[in-house]
Amino acid sequence: METVASRIYAAIKLQIIDGRYASGDRITEKNVAQEFNTSRTPVREAMRQLVADGFALFKPNSGTVVRSWTPEQVREVFDLRVLLESEIAGLAAARMTPSEIATLARLQDAIEAEGTNIEASNTARIGPLNREFHGVIAQASQNERLVAMLSNAIEVPIVQQTFRRYSTSQLARSFGHHRELIDAFTLHDIAWARCVMGSHIHSAKQTLLGNTPHVQA
Repeated sequence: METVASRIYAAIKLQIIDGRYASGDRITEKNVAQEFNTSRTPVREAMRQLVADGFALFKPNSGTVVRSWTPEQVREVFDLRVLLESEIAGLAAARMTPSEIATLARLQDAIEAEGTNIEASNTARIGPLNREFHGVIAQASQNERLVAMLSNAIEVPIVQQTFRRYSTSQLARSFGHHRELIDAFTLHDIAWARCVMGSHIHSAKQTLLGNTPHVQA
């Protein structure tokens, strides 16, 4: 059963993931209580859960602030994603149904609807579609344990904000990876799917770290 605290937690977590709260921003009990028209008691509970789950930190004299990420922590998260998502993609390639492949194609058409437009409005629009795209792949793998492990990794805010860092050429490359994944799934080519997914995640990692050259993909 959903409680007021769990509802506040879910809403604030989504705002962090979507970038409405940036790294280092303060989250005040007073403002959140006013936003949700509630007392501070459930807000404190939600804040404690955000800290426990790694979305925020409690700092003396500052209160609750959105967590920042070091380059090494970014590498760790994305290297874990490479291991998990490459294996998931391989499993999905063996088991993907025509209906699931059609869903991926539909989602990718929607993702590319505005081309390589990197304005904030478009990257915000792409984010949820991209999560759904990867979610279909995860579901098709039919491996609940791997998917559960992955869900913890991909909820990290830095993962969800990748598109905000892309140049037009980097966004085009990401689109290309998605299209190639669809081709690999269509042919049920396990090795191809694993390789493309690994490249896809490594590319996103280097984009976040600022190491990817801005060249045409």
